Amino acid sequence: MTARFSQISIYAAGMHLHGLRGLTRAAEGPLLFESFFIAAVASFLGIRWFLAATGYPRIGSSGIHIAHMLWGGALMLLAILLLLAFLDRSVGHSAAVIAGLGFGTFIDEIGKFVTADNNYFFRPAVALIYGVFVVAFLLARVLVGQRRLTPDEALRNALAYMAGTPTRGLQPDDRARVAELLGQADPADQRTGLARQYLAAMPSIAEHDSVAEIILGRLNASYERVMAMPRADTVLVGGMAVYALLAIVGVAVVITLRPASSLSDTSAAATIAQVGSSLVGAALIGRGIVALPSSRVEAYHWFLRGLLVWILITQVFVFYSSQLGGLGGLAIDLVAYGSIRYAIGRERIGPLRAPGFVGEGA
Repeated sequence: MTARFSQISIYAAGMHLHGLRGLTRAAEGPLLFESFFIAAVASFLGIRWFLAATGYPRIGSSGIHIAHMLWGGALMLLAILLLLAFLDRSVGHSAAVIAGLGFGTFIDEIGKFVTADNNYFFRPAVALIYGVFVVAFLLARVLVGQRRLTPDEALRNALAYMAGTPTRGLQPDDRARVAELLGQADPADQRTGLARQYLAAMPSIAEHDSVAEIILGRLNASYERVMAMPRADTVLVGGMAVYALLAIVGVAVVITLRPASSLSDTSAAATIAQVGSSLVGAALIGRGIVALPSSRVEAYHWFLRGLLVWILITQVFVFYSSQLGGLGGLAIDLVAYGSIRYAIGRERIGPLRAPGFVGEGA
């Protein structure tokens, strides 16, 4: 009987189920949002760097200026068309990257639209752009949520996953992911049984590790080897303490180097918020250091909270005070954040985004 199933019929069953109980969170949502934000930030920073390096050239002549926000709109339109036209999972990931590139290109010109003189170099522009990214990031977390997928959501994701899989078959890790999702679905639901039959009938193809997967495997082995050393936790405590101290010193340097002519009541308020949030982030990291002897995972989560305060709050005021002067600190914070998220995944002995989960609590 399973031979008569098609990917279209399986997906249609999922769409019928979808209409019963509201919206369905995507199991791959966190990864898609991550791709979107990375692409958006990369395009924004790349454009700022390129324009500064080339003397801010103009495209167009005879009074016509083609603003690069139009190119951003074109990229976002392309992403929308791809999402509307195709079901393939690979298209969804590509569209997330294209949409991110387009959004970063679009939002870069915000200074022209919040000033009376269309000032691209409006001093708070970078802080406004970063603030938009922060709000979008928080909104994405609200949309995706941090709760385990419900049985209905797990089933819908499994159906959509199989519908968007190439007809040549499934690799072992993809099959395991779908099986995990179906394991969380309601076994009494007839669709769950049909989906399991369809999964069993799908052909398998050999595993082909990409370059990224090979690198990740080696990184996993290195992490396990390093953290098994007797003094690993002691070194981690010292490293995080130094990191927190350097973060506070870095904020102090940015404030000190700011020209006195730029001081105002608004700047003073931004400075207070900048210093205050830096101290709060350092305190959270200190709390993690205290928790480290009893639970490495709990300590890592406190470290993440401290980093999020710096990334989502402190950096907004850093950019307001110094335009692009805070990029170095942001880059370091992002690397540290990604490293700790990775470490949490390894400590839990599983992938960072295990199948059936959406998001990680910070």
